[in-house]
Amino acid sequence: MEYAIARIAKPAASTMLDIPRLRERKKLARSKKADLIEAAYTLLAETRPEDLSIRAIAAAAGCTTGAVYRHFDNVEHLLLVASVKFLEDYMADLNDLLLKNDDPLYQHVEMWRSFGRQAFANVDVFEMMFWQVSEDALNDAIFQYYQEFPESWRKLSGFQVMVFFSSSLKERNLLTLNRCMAEYKMNPSTIEMINDIEICSFHGLMMEYRDCCREPGKAEEGLLRYMEMLDYMIGLIRVAAQ
Repeated sequence: MEYAIARIAKPAASTMLDIPRLRERKKLARSKKADLIEAAYTLLAETRPEDLSIRAIAAAAGCTTGAVYRHFDNVEHLLLVASVKFLEDYMADLNDLLLKNDDPLYQHVEMWRSFGRQAFANVDVFEMMFWQVSEDALNDAIFQYYQEFPESWRKLSGFQVMVFFSSSLKERNLLTLNRCMAEYKMNPSTIEMINDIEICSFHGLMMEYRDCCREPGKAEEGLLRYMEMLDYMIGLIRVAAQ
């Protein structure tokens, strides 16, 4: 019996020889998942999510539809993971803001400008991420994205990580507003009210541009209108703090 166990426990020579090959196959599998995410992101920049099919994404990634289902539950799952890439420029802007200006209210306004620049140009994508799917689903999509592209977040500061990995837009915005509380003499109830006004007005204006955001100049127009509204409210906060 002991001899039989020893023989079973000892890996066969052929299995040991296959280990490098298995590792290479695993590496290739991860690479194909990344290819699918990149292909979906590229298509999303030009096409509404509801108009994309698994067949179209698979063709763009140079693989079969079966490969999509090996990595994702369905086309909606793949598109949600790919949508996370639209936030990368926003995170890069946040990093620059933290280095260039230490006024938390200025940073808050400019973070909205960066976020809005992407959102008004890709209304359907941002609507899907922050208003159509659950927070758990977005959390999972962010986690999966950064498993494939870990280099994209490893250089982030602690504050950036907190902002980026918050799947709730309300919580994300509160993180930045709370940094303004002491300096601008705002109490928690005021912060909550400002947060609701900012998010509701942003979403309403974004929906106004949903059908025309890809027309020349329309995304810029929508962002300009929102920033004018935000600048007006921030001006009131600065006056009240004096």
